[in-house]
Amino acid sequence: MTSTTAWTVRTLPLAELPASEWERLLATNPTASAFSNRAVHEAWWIGYGAEATDISLAVYDAAGTLYAYLPLMLRPDGVRYLGATYHIDYATVLIDLTSAESTAAIDALVAHLFADTSALDLRRLRRADRAHEMLMSALAMNTTRTATATIEDPAPAIDLTNITTFDEHLERIDKKDRHEIRRKVRRGEGAGVTISAKTHAVDDLAEFIKLHRARWGHHGLFTEDVKGVRDETFMRELFARAPEGLITIIVARNLEFGAFAAGLFLRDDTGIRYWNAGGELAARALSPGILLFAYGLQTAITERKQVFDFLRGNEGYKYEVGATDVDVLMITVPAA
Repeated sequence: MTSTTAWTVRTLPLAELPASEWERLLATNPTASAFSNRAVHEAWWIGYGAEATDISLAVYDAAGTLYAYLPLMLRPDGVRYLGATYHIDYATVLIDLTSAESTAAIDALVAHLFADTSALDLRRLRRADRAHEMLMSALAMNTTRTATATIEDPAPAIDLTNITTFDEHLERIDKKDRHEIRRKVRRGEGAGVTISAKTHAVDDLAEFIKLHRARWGHHGLFTEDVKGVRDETFMRELFARAPEGLITIIVARNLEFGAFAAGLFLRDDTGIRYWNAGGELAARALSPGILLFAYGLQTAITERKQVFDFLRGNEGYKYEVGATDVDVLMITVPAA
């Protein structure tokens, strides 16, 4: 059915969009990831926005009702990117998915995107996100510009459909890997390791930063330079703004080392997403990565989540614990 609505698409930076409108659109999409929380975007612009211009787009009908919002930024290279995607694993696309007019609204958005002759780089897109899928479909259907879709990264994840216990998952993976995980968990228990979890734990962020630096040094976040200052600013702002339950810090401790490992997990309607971790190298024999994983997976199972998501990157350990690749896509449109 052809829409008869007259659409208006205009630039609307995040700071000018009422929070209630963001939340209204987001609430219509249960498949959106935790990265689509407004707090993530607000913190991102504070931490990293100095080198970008907010050119986000809003789509309104003739009555002035907001139907879609696309976070978009212009970088110094002259390319338009999806907003807040540096250090962010999945992009945000907000569409009123409850409306029969949503497809027409996105078509209007894409027509507006293509009318600008500068290049587009739309990355961090997920097929599992209904709004992402709708945007990708509209980009492919509009033939006024050539939009090329490619796989950007794998995002290994564990499908938890019909899984009710940790052992049920382990029984699905390679026998050798299964025995290794159980052996390492038992060794941690024998060493008196305890794992505690806190949600919205701003006070624990300093401990996470310390452990992240201990593990990754100049290869990670929070380095001793301008980039590290931005990383810390972003994370502190996110923790200060995030709603209860969005972020969980888990910390592993024992008598020998004290707090020796920490992980950051994000939570949304469909999954627990393992965002980042760090730990003391001296405690490597305790296999902190496995201990943090086991706790996070058990949390996802207990909360009846559909997926335990390792996010982008094809590190080997993800596959050893039973994850399989889920493609993260990018769509590029060259300058006209």
